[in-house]
Amino acid sequence: MRRPPDPRPPDPRRSRRWRGSIIAVLIAGSAGQGVVPNFASAAQGNGAIDQAQRRLDAANLAAQHHAAAAAAAQRAARIADAQAGALVSSEIAAAATLRETQDQTALIVAKLDRLTTATAAARAELEADAAAIAPLLPLIARLALHPAATLLAADAAPGKAAEGALVMQGITREIGQRAANLRRARRRYAHLSTALTAQQAALTLSITTQQAQEAVLQRRIAAVRQQAATLSARRAAEAREAGADAAQARSLVGLIGRLRHQQAQAAAARARAAAARIPAPAGNLPKSLSGAPVAGTLVRGFGQPSAAGPATGDTFAATPGAVVTAACTGNVVFAQPFQSYGKLMIIDCGQGYDFVMAGFDRFDAAVGQTVRAGQPVGSMARYDPHDPGNQPRLYVELRHHGAAIDPAGHFGAGAAAR
Repeated sequence: MRRPPDPRPPDPRRSRRWRGSIIAVLIAGSAGQGVVPNFASAAQGNGAIDQAQRRLDAANLAAQHHAAAAAAAQRAARIADAQAGALVSSEIAAAATLRETQDQTALIVAKLDRLTTATAAARAELEADAAAIAPLLPLIARLALHPAATLLAADAAPGKAAEGALVMQGITREIGQRAANLRRARRRYAHLSTALTAQQAALTLSITTQQAQEAVLQRRIAAVRQQAATLSARRAAEAREAGADAAQARSLVGLIGRLRHQQAQAAAARARAAAARIPAPAGNLPKSLSGAPVAGTLVRGFGQPSAAGPATGDTFAATPGAVVTAACTGNVVFAQPFQSYGKLMIIDCGQGYDFVMAGFDRFDAAVGQTVRAGQPVGSMARYDPHDPGNQPRLYVELRHHGAAIDPAGHFGAGAAAR
């Protein structure tokens, strides 16, 4: 039975409002059975772009900070390298000074060796001379103290006594000369030994000082090199982080570009859909079909009991591979998988009427396309020999301003099998 015509002309705003309620009803009917599809609005798209832009600005700022830190680390590394070079030059100069001191020490040691040898020879000669005159020393001492008495006491001729006295005087002079030479040699040896000992002490102190200075230089060089290595590692890390931030920024720039492109495409698609939508003339209901939109058998009609309560549409056990035709003339406004309904299509029939069909295997009409009643818009799943009892099912609803109504009067005689 046909319903009376709606005298009001179609209102796109009302159509959008109740079509949103269709989606809400479908979501409520299948809550917890799937993922809600992404019906992103223009505001949501702008929000995503703004969020990506904020992330891009933050990434650019971080990249600038890392680049500045990398430049500072590079400057500090150059300063550390210059300091290390200056310290190495100081070390080389200290090593040269130390080498001169060591060479001087070697000369002094050689001179000391020669003096020691000469002193030993002089001492040996002195000792030999002393041994030769040792038996005469008592007589020499007596002659030195009492020369006249010693000569008069000798039992000898006067001539012999005088000759002996002369001989003794000569021997005394020789012994005195040798003794003087020995004393001079001893003084020279003592002086040289003292000087060499002092020089050796000074050289030892100088060498110790130079070695300490060299150790300090080595520690400073090691510290500066460690600092340079640390700064170099920091510079490399900052460069890597700056590169990563730059790469992230480039990625975000691409993301923003894609989001803006997608937003523009969505706006263009909405404009095309709005321009292509042809509302049915006032006073006309959706054109009746000569039969159901799919070949098969009605297994549950509108209002019959179901697990979710009274059915809000018709369910057909479709012939495997059957073609699904448009239930009215209008525009396809939705065609994509939707929660537990599977592939779902909504056709805007005008005057607030929408046909909802779910259970497709394939769509043959796209969103924004204008279709006529009876025009193929998709097909059901084909026969599965491994599961012959699993017959594909098509669920059909007719909604008027979002409220489900009985679609029986709009399927013509072909629906009499109910």
